[in-house]
Amino acid sequence: MTAALLSADEVSFLSRHGYSEEDIYDGRYQSKERRAAAAKEAGKHLVLAGVIGRGDCRTLGHRLRTRAGHCIQCKPINIAFQRREDEPGYVYIAGSLTGRVIKIGTTGNLSQRENQMRAEGYGGSKDWIVLFSLHVDRGGEFERATSSRVRGKRVYRTYIKDGIEQGAVELHQCSFSEALRAMIEHLSEGERKRLTVFRSSNAGQYEFQYE
Repeated sequence: MTAALLSADEVSFLSRHGYSEEDIYDGRYQSKERRAAAAKEAGKHLVLAGVIGRGDCRTLGHRLRTRAGHCIQCKPINIAFQRREDEPGYVYIAGSLTGRVIKIGTTGNLSQRENQMRAEGYGGSKDWIVLFSLHVDRGGEFERATSSRVRGKRVYRTYIKDGIEQGAVELHQCSFSEALRAMIEHLSEGERKRLTVFRSSNAGQYEFQYE
């Protein structure tokens, strides 16, 4: 993509966040679905779209978006969300016996993440243990797809982090086996054979039953 397609403000915005015009997919004349698929195929995190949206976004003429269609000029934090979707990492299943819940997440460091969840009392529990993990090319995307396949109630619980109440939303009232089924079903046959897998010997203790 050439810089001529971008305004000076857009070029400046991208530069401040570590991007250039080469990182942008030109999807101005495509539907949202086609634009997202083509940008993904091209390996681009961000797209140039037409001026869409409501309120300030439309008034200010914002065109830079994530593949999912979220404005990065209104909310630059959307850039971090998109990067997380595309980065390789460990997708894990963790469990809490005291909370009787299962969490599916992604991280670059399993032991650090496990310790962090315990120290923070994530979701109101301090006994988290990683029960299963595998390393995939697109951690955030794989995590989201797995969570959507889980048959069980998703629950919301709060906890205090740095003196501020936080919400934990990636929690499931389900058994370890159900979370594992959802994760394995998302793998191709080739991936099941080649991916490195960790499974805790304690996983059997987390077969929570819910009506």
